[in-house]
Amino acid sequence: MKIKISIPPEAQRIIRELEAAGFRAFVVGGCVRDSLMGREPDDWDICTDASPAEMLEIFEGRRVIETGLKHGTLTVLGSRNDNGAWESYEVTTFRIDGDYSDNRHPDSVSFTREIEEDLSRRDFTVNAMAYSDKEGLIDPFGGAADIQRKIIRCVGEPETRFNEDALRIMRCIRFSSVLGFAVEDETGKAAVKLKSLLDNIAAERIRVELDKLLCGDGAPRVLREYRDVIAQIIPEVKEAFDFDQQTPYHVYDVWEHTLHVVGNIEQEPVLRLAAFFHDLGKPDVFSVRDGRGHFYRHERVSEEYARTIMRRLKYDNETKEKVCALVENHGVVFRDSEKQVRRLLNKLGEEGLRDLIRLELADVKSQAPQFTDERIELISNFSRLVDKVLEDEQCFSMKDLAVDGKDVLNMGIKQGPEVGRIMNCLLDKVLEGELENEREALISEARRIARSRGGNVDADLNADAGEGAGKQIH
Repeated sequence: MKIKISIPPEAQRIIRELEAAGFRAFVVGGCVRDSLMGREPDDWDICTDASPAEMLEIFEGRRVIETGLKHGTLTVLGSRNDNGAWESYEVTTFRIDGDYSDNRHPDSVSFTREIEEDLSRRDFTVNAMAYSDKEGLIDPFGGAADIQRKIIRCVGEPETRFNEDALRIMRCIRFSSVLGFAVEDETGKAAVKLKSLLDNIAAERIRVELDKLLCGDGAPRVLREYRDVIAQIIPEVKEAFDFDQQTPYHVYDVWEHTLHVVGNIEQEPVLRLAAFFHDLGKPDVFSVRDGRGHFYRHERVSEEYARTIMRRLKYDNETKEKVCALVENHGVVFRDSEKQVRRLLNKLGEEGLRDLIRLELADVKSQAPQFTDERIELISNFSRLVDKVLEDEQCFSMKDLAVDGKDVLNMGIKQGPEVGRIMNCLLDKVLEGELENEREALISEARRIARSRGGNVDADLNADAGEGAGKQIH
């Protein structure tokens, strides 16, 4: 059967320019794989038998970036897309890699005129295909058949491929998770056998692969099948393996429960990471009382593990703080209480609280089924209560208060920590439901607090109730 791939116009133009000059050119790698699977490729890489010098001559007059010319790669810029960014296409000369002394990068590369030699250096068969309208599909290692079989298989000898570039071990299991493919037996055995080579890989590269793996449909399966590989990059998970929780509320050990939570939560990095880390501290705090297992304060220990691991893997601060906040608070028992909603909104913000609800729901769905219905109903009721508090525009943060620090200063309190303390007292009373978020009530309470602290209250806040004084809540 003749295969036809729809190549973007600008990539097609680059290929035709190379062919017009007497060279062969193809789209190659992941874009071919994704096209054969009916997926939209993220980018389109092009390979050719033209040398770097010949490419520069062919593309003279065009916008070209000499990305990695000594390795045969340059970037050709096309037109601007709808966002104003340049369309860009990497074009690389067919090449053969030399030895990999650092288990990551080739010590040298040499150029070749044969596309099959270029494809033979690639990691997996599903990524070792090239295509052009002129020559059709070039598939010397059976990548198209492996797509049909849903198999991840190394090109050539698996141990050789992983010794060349140890990151391929993570790419292997990441593709298995994202594509939903099984790993071919010999490839899988080699990945586990050579897992220690991952110690030579930069933390940033490990992090990227881990995020993609966790967000794949097959993440629970891959984490289960390749837990020893995961333990190589995150040794802290080992204690969770086969750890019996000894409680009627759980039907799985700690690791298996974790995998179910990962599978039961939305495929977003923050949520999947929080699910992955949420019970990591359980083995450290395990105790047995009345014949049942208990894990007092495991949330805090899990948060410490999450923070340490994410720091080691070079996560950005925003992601780290979001994940750690979810892990630390995932043991909260939701109640039918607007006060609790306001408190949690103050602590986590709306986005954070919504994410915590998602984590709690995934956690409950991964516990003993005889207890889940009641707990799911409690979480659903709490979620509706969050909706109500937000719809009512109830105050849950300092910016929502109907007065601000300027109002306190107008009472005669000197600028300094006392202003903040008074404002915090006001917010605390509003959160607790002890005080309405109304300007008059807040002014009166602020004056009372100031006097009780020995403050010199020498101005009437009501005198400043005109335009620009305080905040109006609608």
